[in-house]
Amino acid sequence: MTRFEILLSLTVTGFEAALCVFVYARHLEKRLPYFATYAAAMLISNLALSFVFWRFGFRSHTAYYTFCTATAAVVLVRSFCIVELCRNALHAYRGIWELAWRLLALLTFSFCAHAALDARGQPNWIAVYQLTIQRDIAVSSVAILIVLFLITDYYRIPWELLQKWIALGICFFCLIEFVNNAVLRDVFIKYMIRWNAMKDQIDHVNGVWNIVYVSATLVTLGMWCFVLRKPLPEPSRVPVLLPTEVYQELSPAVNLRLRAFNDRLQEMLKP
Repeated sequence: MTRFEILLSLTVTGFEAALCVFVYARHLEKRLPYFATYAAAMLISNLALSFVFWRFGFRSHTAYYTFCTATAAVVLVRSFCIVELCRNALHAYRGIWELAWRLLALLTFSFCAHAALDARGQPNWIAVYQLTIQRDIAVSSVAILIVLFLITDYYRIPWELLQKWIALGICFFCLIEFVNNAVLRDVFIKYMIRWNAMKDQIDHVNGVWNIVYVSATLVTLGMWCFVLRKPLPEPSRVPVLLPTEVYQELSPAVNLRLRAFNDRLQEMLKP
């Protein structure tokens, strides 16, 4: 690693530590437990990887398997965080949420199966599987969060501002991760057989995308730290109602289709 990459890595660690401090200072482990776990998982995995790289070397087998394990753990916790955001936004509409969690489960199975098929027959299928499934999970996360934004905006579903910023940060980061893993996977497969001959070119591509990846991480962490810099308002337990005359004019038009859709889904998804 170059000095610039080491500096970026240390900066990321500092932002992750600051995020953890903000998260637990604002008691988000009670309101958003999976996001709090995600923040802690990022910091712990970064510290563990830094220790392994220092102790065993950047290109050692121990470093490789530690990286794979840490990455898988962080991606898994991030997926639960996305589910948590979806549940919090849609929990008032039980039928829609019943359909949403089934679609999330189907997406998980589909992408795992697709990654396994994509990696089949490759010389180093484990590495290809890892890059493929990370790519697929990243693009599915982006799609899910964009749809969630569209639904909440179109139907004017109340959604806490903090959770919107968390979703926006994850969406941006997953988009960069998708491009990153797609490029690395294609380069890895294309030059796998000629690895020794193309080692310099592969290292160059890997270095460039690592900088992009780390920069995206810094932007996301900085966004969350900025939002959490001040104490958060208590979540509203009673919805803020508009004047009666406004409801009489607008409420039927805004809510009728959503309620009808929700009722139909509840009927269809009854066991």
